[in-house]
Amino acid sequence: MDKKTERIWYYDLSHVKMGKKSPMTLAHFGWGKNGEVLDDAALPASLIGDWRKQKDNADKPFPTFVRMLAKYSTPEAESDFSWTMDFAARCAKAREEMAPHLLEVEKLKNETVVLKDKLAALKKTKADSEKLKAVQDALVAVEKAMREAQAKADAIDAAVYDLKAVNPRVRVERDTRTVPQILDSIASQNQVLCQALERLRSLAQ
Repeated sequence: MDKKTERIWYYDLSHVKMGKKSPMTLAHFGWGKNGEVLDDAALPASLIGDWRKQKDNADKPFPTFVRMLAKYSTPEAESDFSWTMDFAARCAKAREEMAPHLLEVEKLKNETVVLKDKLAALKKTKADSEKLKAVQDALVAVEKAMREAQAKADAIDAAVYDLKAVNPRVRVERDTRTVPQILDSIASQNQVLCQALERLRSLAQ
C-alpha cells in the first residue's frame, strides 16, 4: 500500500492451474532462477494460457508480475492481471454511505433516553400496567431499530477492509450456444458414449 496515495496494487495469478506435480515457481512471477527477468518464451505455458489468442495481445509482452511491479504506481502497472484500488476513495464512499445510518443511531439513542426517563417516572408514580407496557414496548422497538441501524453502518465499515483480490478485468467465458446447438452437442456426445459401450461389450465377450 502506498502511504502517500493510499492506493493498493494487486496482481492476480488465480488463472494459473497448480498441482502437486506443477507447483508455482519464480517463473510464474516472471523471474528466472538467478533473479533475471524472463523473456516470454521462457514463461510457463500455464501462466500465459490463451492470452496471446485474445484480441490485441498477439504482439504484446506478457504482463508478468515483475514487469508490472517495475511500473508500480503508474498507469502502466494496470493490465489484464493487475489493477489498483483507491483505498482513500473507498473509505470516503463508505463514510458517506454510513452517515445516514449513524445519524439514525444518534436519533434513536436520544429517543431511548427519553423513553427510559418516562418509564422510570411511571414506575415511580406507580402508573397502571397498560401505560408501563406501552412505554416498555416502545423502548424495545426503538432499541431494536437502533441495533439494526448500527449493524448496517458496521457492515459498510467492515466491507471497506475486505480487500480480497477480485480481478475487475477477469475474462468470463460464457457459453454462447443456442438451445438447439446444446441439444445437438448432448446427442453427439451420447452417440460417442454408446459407441464406446458397444466396443467394450464386444471386447468383453
